[in-house]
Amino acid sequence: MFTTNEFADGKPRRVPRWMLPIVVVVVVLVVAVIAWRIVERPDAGTATSSTTTPVGPDPVTAPKGIEWRQVNGVKLPFGIDGPTRTDGPRAVGFAHSPQGAVLAAWQISTRLMTDNRFEQILNTQVRADLNQQQQIRDAVTQVRNFDSTQFAMAFPAPIGFRVEFYSPSFARIYFAVPSAKNGGYDFERRAVLWDRGDWQYQADSDLPPLPNATTLTGFTTF
Repeated sequence: MFTTNEFADGKPRRVPRWMLPIVVVVVVLVVAVIAWRIVERPDAGTATSSTTTPVGPDPVTAPKGIEWRQVNGVKLPFGIDGPTRTDGPRAVGFAHSPQGAVLAAWQISTRLMTDNRFEQILNTQVRADLNQQQQIRDAVTQVRNFDSTQFAMAFPAPIGFRVEFYSPSFARIYFAVPSAKNGGYDFERRAVLWDRGDWQYQADSDLPPLPNATTLTGFTTF
């Protein structure tokens, strides 16, 4: 049996008109709070941007759409991650990603050693002090008299790579190449840095040498 004043005489009492605006405001506030709680705390099976782990650079995935083309007598990789174009002896336009860094490191360093116009590359796409620049010139001179077989052996296409370090401004990379002397794989060291909208080759990678190996554990194949 109801005993409140509203039902004391058996008849429901009307809410005074002056209270109606207050009731409406309270109802609106309650609905708003409920809606906010639903958005803030979705069902356990519903993913939201606030709970999604940010995705960073992936140094393990191979560059996409790789096509190996003969350039200056050696095979160089071209793909979605670069280069977007060639400018004389230079390959330019690499993705600002680990994959772009991998392609730039191999493209620029190999063109530097195999193109007669290497001075253009050295002056615009290579970070090296005067001593390192002279070492590069001396190395280029040593391979100028190679025959086609020696040339191909000196610059084999890499089988795989390992990004040892990556940041948006710098990358260090190991490349695995077939070993002509010992079988298995030899490893070459490269480094690139991001400058003025593209990767540039750095003469000193500051990576320690790796011994010849018969497997590619830890490496990503092309």
